Amino acid sequence: MSLTSLTTIQNSLNYYGYPLILTLGNIGNLFIFIIFSRQQHNACSFYVLSLAIVNNIYLTFNCLTRMLSYSFISSSLAAFAYCKIRYYISGTFGQVAKTIIVLACIDRYMMTHIYINFRACSTLKRAKIMVFISFIFWLIAGCHIPILVTINTGLCTVFGIYAVYFSIYVLLAIGILPPTISAIFGYLTYQNLKFRRVRIQPRIRHTNKITRRERGLLILVMSEVILYIVTTTLYPITLTEISLSRYYMSNKSHQHIAIENFIFTLSTIFAYINHGASFYMYLISSKSFRRDFKRLFINCYRKLKRLPLTELSR
Repeated sequence: MSLTSLTTIQNSLNYYGYPLILTLGNIGNLFIFIIFSRQQHNACSFYVLSLAIVNNIYLTFNCLTRMLSYSFISSSLAAFAYCKIRYYISGTFGQVAKTIIVLACIDRYMMTHIYINFRACSTLKRAKIMVFISFIFWLIAGCHIPILVTINTGLCTVFGIYAVYFSIYVLLAIGILPPTISAIFGYLTYQNLKFRRVRIQPRIRHTNKITRRERGLLILVMSEVILYIVTTTLYPITLTEISLSRYYMSNKSHQHIAIENFIFTLSTIFAYINHGASFYMYLISSKSFRRDFKRLFINCYRKLKRLPLTELSR
Protein backbone atom coordinates (compact mmCIF):
# COMPACT_ATOMS: atom_id res chain seq x y z
CA MET A 1 0.00 0.00 0.00
CA SER A 2 1.40 3.39 -1.01
CA LEU A 3 2.01 6.20 1.47
CA THR A 4 -0.63 8.30 -0.28
CA SER A 5 -3.29 5.64 0.16
CA LEU A 6 -2.29 5.17 3.79
CA THR A 7 -2.60 8.90 4.44
CA THR A 8 -5.98 9.04 2.67
CA ILE A 9 -7.34 6.20 4.80
CA GLN A 10 -5.97 7.84 7.95
CA ASN A 11 -7.61 11.16 7.10
CA SER A 12 -10.91 9.39 6.40
CA LEU A 13 -10.73 7.63 9.76
CA ASN A 14 -10.15 10.95 11.50
CA TYR A 15 -12.88 12.73 9.54
CA TYR A 16 -15.62 10.11 9.81
CA GLY A 17 -14.54 7.93 12.73
CA TYR A 18 -14.73 10.39 15.62
CA PRO A 19 -18.16 11.87 14.75
CA LEU A 20 -19.56 8.34 14.34
CA ILE A 21 -18.11 7.15 17.66
CA LEU A 22 -19.30 10.33 19.39
CA THR A 23 -22.87 9.97 18.10
CA LEU A 24 -23.37 6.23 18.57
CA GLY A 25 -21.38 6.13 21.80
CA ASN A 26 -23.31 8.93 23.48
CA ILE A 27 -26.64 7.47 22.39
CA GLY A 28 -25.66 4.11 23.84
CA ASN A 29 -24.35 5.58 27.10
CA LEU A 30 -27.55 7.62 27.41
CA PHE A 31 -29.65 4.45 27.16
CA ILE A 32 -27.49 2.78 29.84
CA PHE A 33 -27.99 5.81 32.08
CA ILE A 34 -31.77 5.78 31.60
CA ILE A 35 -32.10 2.03 32.21
CA PHE A 36 -29.94 1.89 35.33
CA SER A 37 -31.15 5.15 36.82
CA ARG A 38 -34.65 3.64 36.96
CA GLN A 39 -33.56 0.51 38.82
CA GLN A 40 -32.81 -0.07 42.46
CA HIS A 41 -29.12 0.56 42.90
CA ASN A 42 -26.59 -1.81 44.36
CA ALA A 43 -22.81 -1.41 44.17
CA CYS A 44 -22.35 -2.99 40.74
CA SER A 45 -25.27 -1.19 39.07
CA PHE A 46 -23.86 2.07 40.44
CA TYR A 47 -20.49 1.24 38.84
CA VAL A 48 -22.21 0.56 35.50
CA LEU A 49 -24.17 3.79 35.78
CA SER A 50 -21.05 5.77 36.74
CA LEU A 51 -19.10 4.22 33.88
CA ALA A 52 -21.75 5.35 31.38
CA ILE A 53 -21.57 8.93 32.72
CA VAL A 54 -17.76 9.05 32.69
CA ASN A 55 -17.64 7.51 29.20
CA ASN A 56 -20.12 10.13 27.96
CA ILE A 57 -17.99 12.97 29.31
CA TYR A 58 -14.82 11.39 27.92
CA LEU A 59 -16.24 10.89 24.43
CA THR A 60 -17.86 14.31 24.22
CA PHE A 61 -14.76 16.17 25.34
CA ASN A 62 -12.18 14.19 23.38
CA CYS A 63 -14.05 13.71 20.12
CA LEU A 64 -15.08 17.36 19.95
CA THR A 65 -11.57 18.64 20.69
CA ARG A 66 -10.10 16.26 18.12
CA MET A 67 -12.58 17.31 15.47
CA LEU A 68 -12.13 21.01 16.19
CA SER A 69 -8.33 21.10 16.21
CA TYR A 70 -5.68 18.74 14.92
CA SER A 71 -2.80 21.21 15.02
CA PHE A 72 -1.64 24.18 17.05
CA ILE A 73 -0.51 26.92 14.74
CA SER A 74 -0.62 29.51 17.49
CA SER A 75 2.03 29.56 20.21
CA SER A 76 0.02 31.85 22.44
CA LEU A 77 -0.54 31.28 26.14
CA ALA A 78 -4.13 30.27 25.43
CA ALA A 79 -2.96 27.55 23.02
CA PHE A 80 -0.51 26.18 25.58
CA ALA A 81 -3.19 26.17 28.27
CA TYR A 82 -5.68 24.46 25.96
CA CYS A 83 -3.08 21.83 25.04
CA LYS A 84 -2.28 21.00 28.66
CA ILE A 85 -5.90 21.04 29.87
CA ARG A 86 -7.01 18.77 27.03
CA TYR A 87 -4.40 16.15 27.84
CA TYR A 88 -5.10 16.37 31.58
CA ILE A 89 -8.89 16.08 31.40
CA SER A 90 -8.69 13.30 28.84
CA GLY A 91 -6.22 11.34 30.94
CA THR A 92 -8.18 11.81 34.16
CA PHE A 93 -11.58 10.70 32.86
CA GLY A 94 -10.03 7.90 30.82
CA GLN A 95 -8.31 6.45 33.89
CA VAL A 96 -11.39 6.88 36.08
CA ALA A 97 -13.39 4.83 33.54
CA LYS A 98 -10.78 2.06 33.59
CA THR A 99 -10.69 2.11 37.39
CA ILE A 100 -14.48 1.74 37.56
CA ILE A 101 -14.25 -1.42 35.45
CA VAL A 102 -11.67 -2.84 37.87
CA LEU A 103 -13.81 -1.87 40.87
CA ALA A 104 -16.84 -3.56 39.30
CA CYS A 105 -14.82 -6.78 38.85
CA ILE A 106 -13.72 -6.66 42.49
CA ASP A 107 -17.33 -6.06 43.53
CA ARG A 108 -18.53 -9.11 41.58
CA TYR A 109 -15.85 -11.21 43.30
CA MET A 110 -17.02 -10.06 46.72
CA MET A 111 -20.71 -10.46 45.86
CA THR A 112 -20.27 -14.07 44.69
CA HIS A 113 -18.08 -15.08 47.63
CA ILE A 114 -19.39 -17.83 49.88
CA TYR A 115 -18.57 -15.94 53.07
CA ILE A 116 -21.05 -13.32 54.13
CA ASN A 117 -18.32 -10.96 55.40
CA PHE A 118 -17.03 -10.56 51.83
CA ARG A 119 -20.52 -10.07 50.43
CA ALA A 120 -21.21 -7.44 53.10
CA CYS A 121 -18.39 -5.32 51.61
CA SER A 122 -20.41 -4.89 48.43
CA THR A 123 -22.51 -1.85 49.36
CA LEU A 124 -23.75 1.18 47.48
CA LYS A 125 -22.14 3.53 49.99
CA ARG A 126 -18.70 1.94 49.51
CA ALA A 127 -19.12 2.05 45.74
CA LYS A 128 -19.78 5.80 45.83
CA ILE A 129 -16.76 6.35 48.05
CA MET A 130 -14.50 4.28 45.77
CA VAL A 131 -15.59 6.17 42.64
CA PHE A 132 -14.92 9.47 44.39
CA ILE A 133 -11.50 8.29 45.62
CA SER A 134 -10.56 7.06 42.14
CA PHE A 135 -11.40 10.47 40.67
CA ILE A 136 -9.28 12.30 43.27
CA PHE A 137 -6.46 9.77 42.85
CA TRP A 138 -6.19 10.23 39.10
CA LEU A 139 -6.41 14.01 39.40
CA ILE A 140 -3.30 13.81 41.59
CA ALA A 141 -1.54 10.96 39.78
CA GLY A 142 -1.90 12.70 36.42
CA CYS A 143 -0.67 16.12 37.54
CA HIS A 144 2.62 15.53 35.68
CA ILE A 145 0.73 15.67 32.38
CA PRO A 146 -0.24 19.38 32.31
CA ILE A 147 3.22 20.26 33.62
CA LEU A 148 5.27 18.45 30.96
CA VAL A 149 2.98 18.26 27.91
CA THR A 150 3.79 21.06 25.47
CA ILE A 151 3.47 22.29 21.90
CA ASN A 152 6.29 21.60 19.47
CA THR A 153 6.18 22.04 15.68
CA GLY A 154 2.43 22.57 15.84
CA LEU A 155 1.73 19.39 17.80
CA CYS A 156 0.40 19.11 21.35
CA THR A 157 2.19 16.06 22.68
CA VAL A 158 5.08 14.78 24.81
CA PHE A 159 8.72 15.05 23.73
CA GLY A 160 12.20 13.94 24.72
CA ILE A 161 12.85 11.65 27.64
CA TYR A 162 9.42 12.46 29.12
CA ALA A 163 7.84 10.82 26.07
CA VAL A 164 9.55 7.57 27.08
CA TYR A 165 8.43 7.91 30.70
CA PHE A 166 4.91 8.83 29.58
CA SER A 167 4.67 5.77 27.33
CA ILE A 168 5.73 3.54 30.25
CA TYR A 169 3.10 5.25 32.43
CA VAL A 170 0.44 4.61 29.77
CA LEU A 171 1.61 1.02 29.28
CA LEU A 172 1.22 0.32 33.00
CA ALA A 173 -1.91 2.39 33.67
CA ILE A 174 -3.80 1.26 30.55
CA GLY A 175 -2.19 -1.79 29.01
CA ILE A 176 -1.09 -3.91 31.99
CA LEU A 177 -2.69 -3.13 35.36
CA PRO A 178 -6.43 -2.76 34.51
CA PRO A 179 -6.76 -5.85 32.29
CA THR A 180 -4.55 -7.94 34.59
CA ILE A 181 -6.45 -7.04 37.76
CA SER A 182 -9.80 -7.42 35.99
CA ALA A 183 -8.80 -10.83 34.62
CA ILE A 184 -7.62 -12.01 38.04
CA PHE A 185 -10.85 -11.04 39.78
CA GLY A 186 -12.88 -12.34 36.86
CA TYR A 187 -11.21 -15.72 37.29
CA LEU A 188 -11.73 -15.62 41.07
CA THR A 189 -15.40 -14.78 40.51
CA TYR A 190 -15.70 -17.79 38.21
CA GLN A 191 -14.12 -19.94 40.92
CA ASN A 192 -16.62 -18.58 43.44
CA LEU A 193 -19.53 -19.52 41.20
CA LYS A 194 -18.02 -22.93 40.51
CA PHE A 195 -17.56 -23.54 44.23
CA ARG A 196 -21.15 -22.55 44.93
CA ARG A 197 -22.46 -24.88 42.27
CA VAL A 198 -20.41 -27.89 43.32
CA ARG A 199 -19.82 -27.65 47.07
CA ILE A 200 -22.75 -25.84 48.73
CA GLN A 201 -25.28 -28.18 50.30
CA PRO A 202 -28.92 -27.89 49.17
CA ARG A 203 -30.10 -27.17 52.70
CA ILE A 204 -28.15 -23.88 52.85
CA ARG A 205 -28.24 -22.95 49.21
CA HIS A 206 -31.13 -20.56 49.67
CA THR A 207 -29.03 -18.41 52.04
CA ASN A 208 -26.32 -17.90 49.42
CA LYS A 209 -28.43 -17.69 46.30
CA ILE A 210 -27.35 -15.17 43.68
CA THR A 211 -30.30 -13.40 42.14
CA ARG A 212 -30.95 -13.24 38.42
CA ARG A 213 -30.17 -9.54 38.45
CA GLU A 214 -26.80 -10.13 40.14
CA ARG A 215 -25.91 -12.69 37.49
CA GLY A 216 -26.99 -10.26 34.81
CA LEU A 217 -24.70 -7.59 36.25
CA LEU A 218 -21.85 -10.10 36.31
CA ILE A 219 -22.35 -10.74 32.58
CA LEU A 220 -22.28 -6.99 31.90
CA VAL A 221 -19.04 -6.54 33.85
CA MET A 222 -17.33 -9.48 32.15
CA SER A 223 -18.40 -8.23 28.72
CA GLU A 224 -16.96 -4.83 29.67
CA VAL A 225 -13.62 -6.47 30.49
CA ILE A 226 -13.56 -8.31 27.15
CA LEU A 227 -14.41 -5.08 25.31
CA TYR A 228 -11.64 -3.26 27.16
CA ILE A 229 -8.97 -5.85 26.33
CA VAL A 230 -9.96 -6.09 22.65
CA THR A 231 -10.16 -2.35 21.98
CA THR A 232 -7.45 -0.90 24.24
CA THR A 233 -4.48 -3.28 24.06
CA LEU A 234 -3.09 -1.87 20.81
CA TYR A 235 -2.93 1.76 22.03
CA PRO A 236 -0.26 1.53 24.79
CA ILE A 237 1.86 -0.83 22.67
CA THR A 238 1.79 1.55 19.71
CA LEU A 239 2.49 4.60 21.86
CA THR A 240 5.46 2.87 23.51
CA GLU A 241 6.94 1.89 20.15
CA ILE A 242 6.55 5.40 18.78
CA SER A 243 8.07 7.03 21.87
CA LEU A 244 11.03 4.65 22.06
CA SER A 245 11.78 4.81 18.34
CA ARG A 246 11.47 8.61 18.33
CA TYR A 247 13.93 8.87 21.22
CA TYR A 248 16.46 6.24 20.13
CA MET A 249 16.18 6.38 16.31
CA SER A 250 17.42 9.68 14.92
CA ASN A 251 16.56 8.99 11.27
CA LYS A 252 13.26 7.25 10.64
CA SER A 253 12.15 6.83 7.04
CA HIS A 254 9.01 8.54 5.78
CA GLN A 255 7.44 5.13 5.27
CA HIS A 256 8.18 4.17 8.88
CA ILE A 257 6.62 7.40 10.18
CA ALA A 258 3.57 7.03 7.94
CA ILE A 259 2.95 3.46 9.12
CA GLU A 260 3.42 4.51 12.75
CA ASN A 261 0.94 7.37 12.38
CA PHE A 262 -1.61 5.13 10.69
CA ILE A 263 -1.41 2.41 13.36
CA PHE A 264 -1.54 5.04 16.11
CA THR A 265 -4.67 6.59 14.57
CA LEU A 266 -6.24 3.15 14.35
CA SER A 267 -5.32 2.30 17.95
CA THR A 268 -6.69 5.65 19.18
CA ILE A 269 -10.02 5.07 17.43
CA PHE A 270 -10.23 1.59 18.95
CA ALA A 271 -9.52 3.10 22.38
CA TYR A 272 -12.37 5.56 21.84
CA ILE A 273 -14.66 2.72 20.77
CA ASN A 274 -14.04 1.22 24.21
CA HIS A 275 -15.81 4.24 25.74
CA GLY A 276 -18.72 4.13 23.30
CA ALA A 277 -19.51 0.47 22.65
CA SER A 278 -20.63 -0.69 26.11
CA PHE A 279 -24.34 -0.43 25.30
CA TYR A 280 -24.00 -2.50 22.13
CA MET A 281 -21.83 -5.06 23.94
CA TYR A 282 -24.50 -5.33 26.66
CA LEU A 283 -27.20 -5.93 24.05
CA ILE A 284 -25.17 -8.77 22.54
CA SER A 285 -24.11 -10.45 25.77
CA SER A 286 -26.98 -9.99 28.24
CA LYS A 287 -30.52 -11.29 27.84
CA SER A 288 -31.71 -9.34 30.91
CA PHE A 289 -30.31 -6.09 29.50
CA ARG A 290 -32.09 -6.69 26.20
CA ARG A 291 -35.28 -7.28 28.15
CA ASP A 292 -34.82 -4.03 30.09
CA PHE A 293 -34.09 -2.13 26.87
CA LYS A 294 -37.20 -3.54 25.22
CA ARG A 295 -39.25 -2.69 28.31
CA LEU A 296 -37.95 0.88 28.18
CA PHE A 297 -39.51 1.39 24.76
CA ILE A 298 -42.69 -0.36 25.83
CA ASN A 299 -42.95 2.01 28.79
CA CYS A 300 -42.39 5.02 26.53
CA TYR A 301 -45.25 3.83 24.34
CA ARG A 302 -47.48 3.12 27.34
CA LYS A 303 -46.68 6.53 28.79
CA LEU A 304 -47.74 8.20 25.56
CA LYS A 305 -50.96 6.19 25.67
CA ARG A 306 -51.36 6.96 29.41
CA LEU A 307 -51.32 3.27 30.33
CA PRO A 308 -49.78 1.71 33.50
CA LEU A 309 -46.01 1.24 33.25
CA THR A 310 -44.13 -2.02 33.71
CA GLU A 311 -41.17 -2.31 36.05
CA LEU A 312 -37.62 -2.94 34.90
CA SER A 313 -36.10 -6.21 36.03
CA ARG A 314 -34.85 -6.40 39.57
